[in-house]
Amino acid sequence: ITFRAEDFGTMLIGPNSELRATTDRRIELDRGLLHAYIWAPPRQFVVDTPSARAVDLGCQYTITVDASGDGLLRVSLGWVAFQNGGEEAFIPEGAACVTRKRRGPGIPFYEDASEPLRRSLAAFEQGDAGALGGILAAARPSDGLTLWHLLTRVSEGDRGRVFDRFAELVKLPKDVRRDAVLRRDPHAIDLCWDALNLENTDWWRGWEARWGG
Repeated sequence: ITFRAEDFGTMLIGPNSELRATTDRRIELDRGLLHAYIWAPPRQFVVDTPSARAVDLGCQYTITVDASGDGLLRVSLGWVAFQNGGEEAFIPEGAACVTRKRRGPGIPFYEDASEPLRRSLAAFEQGDAGALGGILAAARPSDGLTLWHLLTRVSEGDRGRVFDRFAELVKLPKDVRRDAVLRRDPHAIDLCWDALNLENTDWWRGWEARWGG
């Protein structure tokens, strides 16, 4: 089934999907598939799943949710912000992110990432802390997206390993201090994000101000 609004976008609903519209621009997807192509201004279309909220930031994307409430978001154009409580993920074009009902959004990864990285990331998100080494070893410069999200998710003891590999792959400004990143100083973490040359932190902090929580 396809829905279209000239001033907003189009939405395709897969077969056997369960969803409801809570407003004209907010959808609750309990199970199934939703493909959205949104040309309205960013932040105006929201999809709630059992495990996370997806906020459109001007994009085209697909969300699938299985019977357990776990899901996968794949972005083919623009950006999507994925959030649940204190966990958040920013997913650009060409990337995907798994979300789980009891844990919220996982770590974004580019879909052209190597199989070793994707396999290690899946194991890490299933609780295998030893898989972190496989992620770091397989990461390319573009996989800095994945490592940046890991900086705020790994244990304090592993944060130095992640940062050191991130600094090998991504050219950081001189004012990024390792000790500040290790203590999760917000400004230092933001500087690391800006070094990825994606959207800067002013842009996505604007999203947080309007949609956080």
